[in-house]
Amino acid sequence: MGKAKIIAFCGIDGSGKSTQLKLMKDYLSKDARVLVAKLEYSPLNKMGDNKFLDLILKAYSGLRIISYYYSLQHKEAFDYDYILCDRHLLCYLAYAYAYDASHLNIIRDLLFMVDDPDMTFYFDVPVDEALDRINKRLVKTRNENVDTLTKAKEGYEQAMKLFKNVYRIDNNLSIEESFEEVKDKIKLLRK
Repeated sequence: MGKAKIIAFCGIDGSGKSTQLKLMKDYLSKDARVLVAKLEYSPLNKMGDNKFLDLILKAYSGLRIISYYYSLQHKEAFDYDYILCDRHLLCYLAYAYAYDASHLNIIRDLLFMVDDPDMTFYFDVPVDEALDRINKRLVKTRNENVDTLTKAKEGYEQAMKLFKNVYRIDNNLSIEESFEEVKDKIKLLRK
């Protein structure tokens, strides 16, 4: 049994990444062992005007990230054929940028032990479309707003330069069209 292929699903909140991840899990699970892993960056959402508390939240967030990636790359990597990541380091860097931790290349260098996924999908949608989707949800966080999503989108554009194997998916397409595009790319990993 080899090491799992890691596939990351990234994009601003409301981009459709979770929908596409679920479709891919169902598709791959027919003949492969699949784990869905999720990187939470919620500590960043709690940052505010208290510099001491913000520093603690950044440190806590950093420890969670290191623990998450260690687990993916060492523990779970040999128990599954595919690990589908609902968010990945790319997402963390994009939202770190949104919350003014703008030295992305330094953060990326500090996390040098984190391997790039075998494939990363960035689901690109306009901010107003993402907000329309978010507004249809029952639960919405205070940070799901025009300013944060716009800044996160800018963060993605900056952070994507630091990664390889990133595929931009126009998620203004129908769910089915986007899924076909993702599936075609993943077929390359299955060969």
